[in-house]
Amino acid sequence: MFIKTAVCCLMMSVCLCDVAHCDGVVHTNMAGNASCAAYLKARSERKTMTFELWLSGYLTGLATYDRKINNVPKLEIANGEAGTLLLERYCKTHPLDSYQTSAREMARTVFYGPGR
Repeated sequence: MFIKTAVCCLMMSVCLCDVAHCDGVVHTNMAGNASCAAYLKARSERKTMTFELWLSGYLTGLATYDRKINNVPKLEIANGEAGTLLLERYCKTHPLDSYQTSAREMARTVFYGPGR
């Protein structure tokens, strides 16, 4: 048990140290960093699972910190076909933007009214 705890603590310190030295910018290959064009391609190929999982986590994070977003009926809209259509429309108009930007605009539209 002690060894597992020590290994976990060591791994966490390495991760935190690495983030601390990169000025707070963490570059990843997550779906949020993919372009809207990549999302549309994945959608046409019916390979959107990584985007859907990323979106679910993104919305969960938003809902954790904002009572207006922590609204089950609206979260169902955002995670459902209506949200998907908003994402697709945004991405067709802004193919070079990131999927994260399209998700932010979709969430803004669903929870607060029309975005850009």
